[in-house]
Amino acid sequence: MMVFKQLHATHLSNPSEQVKIMRISTLITMYSLISFLSVCFPTAEVYIDPWLSLVEGLAFCSFFLLLCDYVCPNIDQREVFFATKKTSGVKWFRIRWFMVFQMPIVALIVSIATDVTAAVGIYCRWSFMPEFAKFWLRLIQIISLVTAVLSILQFYHFLKTDLTQRRPLLKLIAFKIIVFLNFVQGILFWVLTDIGALKETATLTFADLHIGIPNLLVCIEMVPLSLFFLWVYSWRVYVNKNSHGSCITMDRPGQRSRLYQGGPLGVHAWLTMIKPSGIIESILVVPGRSGPLTESHGEDDGVDNQPLNPSR
Repeated sequence: MMVFKQLHATHLSNPSEQVKIMRISTLITMYSLISFLSVCFPTAEVYIDPWLSLVEGLAFCSFFLLLCDYVCPNIDQREVFFATKKTSGVKWFRIRWFMVFQMPIVALIVSIATDVTAAVGIYCRWSFMPEFAKFWLRLIQIISLVTAVLSILQFYHFLKTDLTQRRPLLKLIAFKIIVFLNFVQGILFWVLTDIGALKETATLTFADLHIGIPNLLVCIEMVPLSLFFLWVYSWRVYVNKNSHGSCITMDRPGQRSRLYQGGPLGVHAWLTMIKPSGIIESILVVPGRSGPLTESHGEDDGVDNQPLNPSR
């Protein structure tokens, strides 16, 4: 996935879209890394695994912003776009925005609460009984996830005609299938344990069966999923001879078109990708602001929405 990101970074003809794609792909990288660390340090798994939900929440936000770019690349015209689509279209858009951007906030709170309750001994990693913190934290997490997924699906259904050529459903599946496989795998191991098919032996400990093997499988699964992700979010559509490469400057006729805007070795693209200000601003500003939604702030990093300039 690092090579995939580098290809986008060095062929950055549309920063607004490609930086978001780089952020979305971080989910696969983090799943692989945290699963690997869980195999190496099984006693720490309960503390590091919950933070995957935060990465997933940030990926959801980036995906939602990517869909917004697909339907209306010009931020200044976005409010007008939704107002013309349906009655109370702007309000509808704000609600969907809130439904998506609540996810990383909830995930952050749940992750911190998980670490704290696990440290004081009231989390109980292997129990779903309501007297333990895990039951309630997982319930909150599921509600938050379902809310965000429903918002994305409603957004897709409402703007299906506008999004058809960009294959949004495949793009959503490309990173949601990771979470789905992990969920199914968890159920499978729970069933196998319940029926007695998984038992400790002289060579397999409890940690091996319930932490080591499941996380090792996740690491293996990330290989084909990475290839699928590379195909769905291909960097090739952004090379200068293809259609998506110049749209970033079409809305800003006063700016000169540049072939690739990622800087030397894509360093400016990488710096923009890891800069959290865009997501944080979107979370903090949009739900409570009284002004127009479509100003340059409250959407994403300013660098994302215009050609990258090394001198900035």
